[in-house]
Amino acid sequence: MVTATLNQTANFKADGGIETMKTPSDASDVDRELELVNALMRKSLNAADHWPAQDASLYHLETGGSQLRARLALLSGMAFKSSSAHRIASAAASELMHNASLVHDDLCDRDSERRGQPSVWKRDNSGVALCTGDLLLTAAFRAALNSDQPEYSLALVQLLTERSGQVIAGQSIELASRGFNDPDSQHASHSQHTNHSQRLAPSVAEYLQATLAKTAPLIALPLEAAAIGGNINEQQSAQLHRFAKAVGLAYQIIDDLDDLDVGCAQRLQPDQYHCYHAWPRHWPVRSQRLENPASQAMRRATRHASAALARGDALIQLFPNALAVALKDVLAKLRHRLEEHQLTIATYFEQPSGPKQGTSATQALAL
Repeated sequence: MVTATLNQTANFKADGGIETMKTPSDASDVDRELELVNALMRKSLNAADHWPAQDASLYHLETGGSQLRARLALLSGMAFKSSSAHRIASAAASELMHNASLVHDDLCDRDSERRGQPSVWKRDNSGVALCTGDLLLTAAFRAALNSDQPEYSLALVQLLTERSGQVIAGQSIELASRGFNDPDSQHASHSQHTNHSQRLAPSVAEYLQATLAKTAPLIALPLEAAAIGGNINEQQSAQLHRFAKAVGLAYQIIDDLDDLDVGCAQRLQPDQYHCYHAWPRHWPVRSQRLENPASQAMRRATRHASAALARGDALIQLFPNALAVALKDVLAKLRHRLEEHQLTIATYFEQPSGPKQGTSATQALAL
């Protein structure tokens, strides 16, 4: 899922190239405000410490992370001249919503770890994890009320409503498609015997709609949220949203490719993944005629992601320098992950024999 590991993609430092920040030092404003963001996030939970959802929320927040969205919100607010209070409220709200999605993602995917620690559902149980994600989500709206102008708080709440609704709708499309390999689904036993060609695959438009709905909103949110309290115009807002779509699509493809086990031929079959996963989406239609359809699928997927990153690169040139520097670092780290998958084509898919059994696409490079 998209929100699970974007922080792994862009763990940048905010002290690089921020030419427009105020003195005393380039990094001091971001660092100072980030401390206030963290305090506001915890205050916005607004529940008794002994309540399980509150305890689990604090546990999850203490596992760390790069706080990429909080940093992007602060930088965006500075670039578009928002007040400090609005930047902090936007950053806290964006980060809380992101963390709510992580807790729910781990529950849906049954991922047992988050940031090297047991995930909430694994530490507690599924019910507490569901409540924890909900509490973090409501805390995001409470944090939004801390902007210094009522009209900005209202605009921020409206934006949170739109972006969270888009993510939930997009995620539901993917989850609904998982019946064929979901042990909890009443249709699982029947669907497991349905191959890739027999399942009704989404159209290109449906794939893009679902993928962008679950990824782009939480990338756009911190950039838009902080800027609406400043001097951003309608054209710049549209450019930020287009950038988020480009990055979201590239990220989702790359993240899906990370799932691949290139050492297991069975795990490379498209019917091992839900139909909105990038692998079956890029699998050749007439695969039975190809000697190595997996190589073709990898080439198609990496080209698709590369084109999306190129669109993001072009849009960065239109943003204020302080923000552009940070966004370039986001793209650079995504591009590095993409290059690893492109190298995998040469090191495995075009070789007569591949790496050891049970090897992910990225791990194959080290063999």
